Amino acid sequence: MSNHIKSLLQLAAQNDVEAQFELAEAYRTGDDTAEDFAEALRWYRAAAELGHADAQNNLGAMYLAGMGIDKNPLAAVYWYRKAAEQEHVHAQFNLGMRYLMGSGVEQSDEDAAHWLHAAAEQGDLEAITQLGTLYQLGRGVEQNFVAAADLHTIAAMEGDMAAIASLADYREEIELAALNGSIVGALCMAKIYDRGLGVEIDPAQVYAWFRWAKLHGKFDDAPDELDEWESYVSVVTSADEVERGRALLEEMRMRADTGLVE
Repeated sequence: MSNHIKSLLQLAAQNDVEAQFELAEAYRTGDDTAEDFAEALRWYRAAAELGHADAQNNLGAMYLAGMGIDKNPLAAVYWYRKAAEQEHVHAQFNLGMRYLMGSGVEQSDEDAAHWLHAAAEQGDLEAITQLGTLYQLGRGVEQNFVAAADLHTIAAMEGDMAAIASLADYREEIELAALNGSIVGALCMAKIYDRGLGVEIDPAQVYAWFRWAKLHGKFDDAPDELDEWESYVSVVTSADEVERGRALLEEMRMRADTGLVE
């Protein structure tokens, strides 16, 4: 046994919560000591009972996976909740997924949306993607394709493949919302073509959707983002692409004027 582990054991025995957590991590990963899930559980539980949020989340994960103990989704939910209530972002996501799947707790789309929203607000990409899907499907929240697209675009731009695939599933609905006056919807379309999120990169489409947001956007106001995009679009589009973008704008107007937009 290394001197470091001996020192941690001495501190942990004196209820040093950080030492307990670090010791649990070492036993779980086999870092500087032999891997021992039973000891990891012991010290995670000690730290968790003293209110350590990381320990609570990790203890929940071990119960869920059955690491060193029989699988126990109920216990997993108990400890995820303890950490989530301390605003631990991963625990919030984990708890949201338990509600979504009905594992260790009664299935509830509404509670899933609550906890996924909490994690998404802290920037958790998996939570952002899952929450976007709830808005896409209208599960636990009112169906809102623009809100879904806003979330999925954020995650997709960070490389989340699930979010990219989801955007493709309802791109027509995003487009229709944009044509009906959603500024955020139009900006999402611009981002999709700017970054090639399930489509070919097309600066003319970027120009067209940005200009549509500027000229015909009626709601979902986003003035700061529009200003940022005005500078960006002027740099990334050539004269030929601007010309083709203007032609695309005319096509958009025709679609809107002929009642193809519901």
